[in-house]
Amino acid sequence: MLKKLFSFYKVPLLISVVLMTVLIALNPSKSAFYFAQIFFGAFLGTFFLDIEFFLYAYIFEPGADFSRTLLGFTKHGDLPNAFLYLNYHKDEVKEKSINSGVFQIVMAFVCISVVFATTYVLMKALVLSIFANSIYRFAECYYKGRVEDWFWAFKKTPSKQTLLFYAVALVGTLVLCLYFFK
Repeated sequence: MLKKLFSFYKVPLLISVVLMTVLIALNPSKSAFYFAQIFFGAFLGTFFLDIEFFLYAYIFEPGADFSRTLLGFTKHGDLPNAFLYLNYHKDEVKEKSINSGVFQIVMAFVCISVVFATTYVLMKALVLSIFANSIYRFAECYYKGRVEDWFWAFKKTPSKQTLLFYAVALVGTLVLCLYFFK
């Protein structure tokens, strides 16, 4: 079971590990507590985007079949199977709020403001990890040909040139945030 779970999260975990390595390399002379905050924040950011499915099950549509099955897993404390279920059936949830273009645009501004803020490095690592994994989810959605699901809140699906500009802007924002990370 853990092998299947790892197969779903290997790329997001790899993104978080690379981000964690970059953040530690940017400030190598800090304390062990500093590095632990980076590790914990980057690790939590790996799974943050899946919180939307729990919100959907508990708050938005608790009567749906997807929600009842997910609630059954969580009620019995079977979180590994709950996450496996999420990954097998995540396409059953339409109009996702966290896995969308609107959330990603908001996260870009949050990343910029958090990087320049004097807050704990845990929060900085968490926000950067969420944003980096969100970029991966966008790319995954694009390559599956489901761009309209990502931009469901907009009146029409963006053109290929707009999507390219959007992707470059996202990656540029992430690089900018890493450049100013302290």
